Amino acid sequence: MSERIIVLGIDGLEYNLVEEWDLKHLKQKAYTKTNLDDFGVIITPLIWAAMLTGQKIQEIEDAFLKRARFFSENPGSVKSQQKQYWYAKMASKILPEKLKNKLIKKVLPNPFKETYDVLIRKKYRTIFDYFEKPWTNGIPAYGRNVTSDELKKAKEAAIAGNLTPLKNYAMQVFKEDKEKLFNALDMDHDIIFWYTPFLDELEHFFITKKLRLLNVYMELNTMVKKISNSVDEDDVIYIISDHGMEVVKNRKNIGIMGDHSDHGFFSSNTGEIITRPQDFFDLVIKHRKQ
Repeated sequence: MSERIIVLGIDGLEYNLVEEWDLKHLKQKAYTKTNLDDFGVIITPLIWAAMLTGQKIQEIEDAFLKRARFFSENPGSVKSQQKQYWYAKMASKILPEKLKNKLIKKVLPNPFKETYDVLIRKKYRTIFDYFEKPWTNGIPAYGRNVTSDELKKAKEAAIAGNLTPLKNYAMQVFKEDKEKLFNALDMDHDIIFWYTPFLDELEHFFITKKLRLLNVYMELNTMVKKISNSVDEDDVIYIISDHGMEVVKNRKNIGIMGDHSDHGFFSSNTGEIITRPQDFFDLVIKHRKQ
C-alpha cells in the first residue's frame, strides 16, 4: 500500500456552519452529516471510541448515563430522559448547589477521567492495530483527557462573563496540536490520526458569536488547504467530528450557549462517505487491506 491515511479529527465541527460558509477545503470531494441515533448520550469519548473500534463501547456510555441520573435536569447531550436516583432527587431539593456538586464528585467519579484511556487499558482492538507505523497525538478514550483544571477555570471565567481565558486556552491547545500534526506529516507514518478539542471548547460559549467562529472555521479551512496541497497525490484525507454544536438555552440559566448537535461531520478527498461514526473503522481498514 503506497497511500497514506490522514485523519483530521476536529471535535465539535458543525456541518451546518461548514455548509453555510461554503468551506470548500473542509468539504473536500464529498461530505455529509453522520447519524448519531445509535448513541444514548452524545458525548466525546463514546463517539471517538466508536470510530476507533467500529462499535459502541457500552461501558463508556454507561459511565456518562449513570452520572446524568444524579442531576435534576437531563443534560442536552443525553437523548433519552434518565430517571433520576431517588436519593439524588432528595439531595437536589434540600442541599445547596455547591454542596450537592461536592457530594456527586465524592460518590461518582468523573466519567471523562474514568474513560479517557479505556481502549488502551482494556486492550480493545482499534484501527491502529492494523497499521505498522501509526501516529496519533491522543484521542478521547485512547489516551487524550479533554478535561483539565486550567480548562475548568477558563470555563468558570466564561460563565462569569470573561471569555478571554477560554479563548486563549483553546487557541493555545490548537496551536500545540497543529504543530504536532505538521511534524507527523513530515515523518514516515502509514496512518496519522490527529485530534483537537479546541473548537468544541470554544463553541460552547462562542456559538452565537458568528464572526469570531467564522474566523476560526476559516483558519481550519486554510489549514486543510495547506495539507491537501503538500501531501502525495495518493494520500487519503478524512475529516471527521464526533458531533456538531447548536444554540440552546442553558439549563442552569447561564444564558444562551452551545450544546452538542445530533449529528457529526465527515468528508473525504476520495469521494467516500460514511453514515455513522462506527462505520469509519471499516472504511479505514478497507484501505489498509488494498
